[in-house]
Amino acid sequence: MAWLLALPLWSAVPEPRQHFGFDPGDDYKLADYQQIISYFQALEKSSPRIKLVEFGRSSLGKPMYVAFISDAQNLEKLEEYRRINQRLALGLASAEEARQLSRQGKAIVWIDSGLHANEVAPVQHAPHLAYRMLTEESEELRHIRQNVILMQVPVINPDGLDWIVHWYRKNVGTPYELAPLPHLYHKYAGHDNNRDWYMLNLAETRHVTRLLFEEWFPHIVYNQHQSPAFPARIFVPPYAEPLNPHIPAAVMEGINLIGSAMKERFARENKPGILSYYGFDAWWNGGLRSTPAFHNMHGILTETAGNSYATPRNYRATDLPERFGNGIPTREPSIFYQRPWLGGRWSLRDAVDYMLTADFAILDLAATRAEQFLFKAWDLARSNIALGNQGKPFAYLVSASQPDRYSTLEMLRRLRLAGIQIERAKASFVADGKSYPAGTYILRAAQPFRPYLLDLMEPQVYPEIRAGQSGPTKRPYDVAGWTLHMLMGVQVDRVNDAFAVQTDRDPDLRHGEPSLDHRDNSAFLATIAALESGKKVRWSAEGNILVEGRTPPAEFERAAYELQLPRVGLYEPFTANMDAGWTQWLLEHFQIPYQLLHNADMRAGGLRARFDAIILASQTPQSILHGNRSGEPVAGRRNSTEPSLRIIQRPEFTGGITLLGLAALDEFVRAGGTLIAFDAATDLPVQFFPLPVSGRLRPTADGDTPEPSANGFYSPGSLLRATVEHNSPIAFGMPKDITVFTTGGQVWDINLLPELNKEDREVKSIVRYAAKDLLASGWLSGERQVSGRSILLEARHGQGRVVLFGFRPQFRGQTFGTFKLVLNAIYFASARAR
Repeated sequence: MAWLLALPLWSAVPEPRQHFGFDPGDDYKLADYQQIISYFQALEKSSPRIKLVEFGRSSLGKPMYVAFISDAQNLEKLEEYRRINQRLALGLASAEEARQLSRQGKAIVWIDSGLHANEVAPVQHAPHLAYRMLTEESEELRHIRQNVILMQVPVINPDGLDWIVHWYRKNVGTPYELAPLPHLYHKYAGHDNNRDWYMLNLAETRHVTRLLFEEWFPHIVYNQHQSPAFPARIFVPPYAEPLNPHIPAAVMEGINLIGSAMKERFARENKPGILSYYGFDAWWNGGLRSTPAFHNMHGILTETAGNSYATPRNYRATDLPERFGNGIPTREPSIFYQRPWLGGRWSLRDAVDYMLTADFAILDLAATRAEQFLFKAWDLARSNIALGNQGKPFAYLVSASQPDRYSTLEMLRRLRLAGIQIERAKASFVADGKSYPAGTYILRAAQPFRPYLLDLMEPQVYPEIRAGQSGPTKRPYDVAGWTLHMLMGVQVDRVNDAFAVQTDRDPDLRHGEPSLDHRDNSAFLATIAALESGKKVRWSAEGNILVEGRTPPAEFERAAYELQLPRVGLYEPFTANMDAGWTQWLLEHFQIPYQLLHNADMRAGGLRARFDAIILASQTPQSILHGNRSGEPVAGRRNSTEPSLRIIQRPEFTGGITLLGLAALDEFVRAGGTLIAFDAATDLPVQFFPLPVSGRLRPTADGDTPEPSANGFYSPGSLLRATVEHNSPIAFGMPKDITVFTTGGQVWDINLLPELNKEDREVKSIVRYAAKDLLASGWLSGERQVSGRSILLEARHGQGRVVLFGFRPQFRGQTFGTFKLVLNAIYFASARAR
């Protein structure tokens, strides 16, 4: 056999130090993407126990690789094992066949590294994991290779790794050694690349999703990070409360079992500082460790200490806080922190070693319980199908003739990418007493990944978990609500009882020709295509989109506005603003040309000659004006009790737009430009232009973390009901009743008397929160403080206007239902009244 012929090559497997010229994990040394991948390529050439496969390209076009590592005999039958796992995971086998396949198959374990590129240890540990898997001949390792197929993704964010490594190499040994990267470590998302796992906007997320939920269905998905509560050395499951009710109990118990195996191994290896049940909850859907749990997989998160590149650090006992944020002592043993870490030296190599311990705890458990993991996947799939057939709900129905067909198809496409089965009715039918036409899309609850479907279709009701009878409610780790059709502005009907219908089980979800219906988001693609081809495009007073040659001439001549190619500037600070990154994604998704504006561009002035619209993504006025000040320490990690390091940013990446830039923005608007500001950034024009409006909510210190306002309003990432007032072209195409996503945001009062609210000081309220029943999905307190109040204003300022969004209408690229408000504002900025 081929694997026997390859046996002599095992001795040629290169050690990491031999390949890199240093040992990954060494102080002050980091390997970049080319070095990491070339090492894995060398491993493939020297061992029959590894198969390296390119599975996609990053946002900047770098190849992405997964390494399959197992016994050579297993790799020879890799496709056979994939089919076995797929058949079990989708519940396609009979019970007898499932038991047989479970004995034949191999446990599939996924371990990825480097999603958050500034957390450098996972990637540097990857060569050590692969080398040990290939070369160690202990009884444990032989057992693992025989029973497990490891899917190792050594670098899941290639672009970010290179940015971080090259930045650190430039700074190491200088006063700027620990300076933060002055831009996002992903083209669009930065840290939010681990917030995209149900929306699937990013190229990297889509490629990984295909491997996870379409091809391989790993039993364990292990996602490594580096941000535990200080002074813990690593966080491992169990996760904290609350528990999402859609995650199967057997999955959560399996996650707890894996966490226990990790903790036991750390104890045997005498590695202290292992923390559980703190901070990272089991509520949210959308991270690389959380989304698999809704697919019957065991999603594992660890957070290992050490987030200062490859620079070691010494901790004194006095540096340690007395308690964690939940009140548990840090220096005394407790149930979820049995062996406290009491300080000392901590290096990148220490973090690498802790990660390897966690790796092999998982791999050993998977090898020991391989048959159980395979059968459990089948059992959960079949249980979900049976639950779905019982009804309540039986299915979700999506009309094919919705006003925004583009966003409807985008929602369905994303669901199908994540493994949801979608059908389309071939004929009309009746469900729950209501008639539905042919062409209706059907999402049956009777499918293997029922928990994922229900979690995205049903409103979230965040549980009130309190400290004692009257203590504060525990806040969610990320957001509280994310109901997908509400985010995307799509109408979905829940059907409780069974119905009969003939269906196409593989419907075509490709987009057709972009529409000219302003209610459909594809209209903006039609608009930009017509403008770029030289055709005239106009808006009627009612918001109809009129294109030269496609609209009757008489109607075309009655148009109210003549559109122009947008001239858009987007402010990009040197403080790595994720909201600006997602704004770039939105502009590129709808093919709107734009230029990035940095501090010097803003200070230089002359903006009106170059731009019709300038966008300020959510960022506090303090940060916009001043950024990181030259020579002053950069703020440390948010909400951390770890003693601050002396972190100084390089001078060329300090400062903000200053008062010169502020004056230039004021001049830009007065001369006829449009300033579009999101969320925290709205305080800049409100405070300094000034505008005749006042905000009622206290902004947060960083403009991002949701905190209760002084008057009790709190929305930690929830969907709220709102009403659109169709009194401006910015509202063209919008329905009257919408949902908006907010992490707090702002509401305004208009301070002008009605008789004075006109001409160059006119302020229009375009969107208001609903007057009652505000919460649609998530968690909300202080509803009365904001009900019925304005959250989107259009304020005249000189010859121009300021558009104030009291929420983020492009949040993480998820809020298709409010994209139209931003896109209208952009085109309106460059339009000429006729």
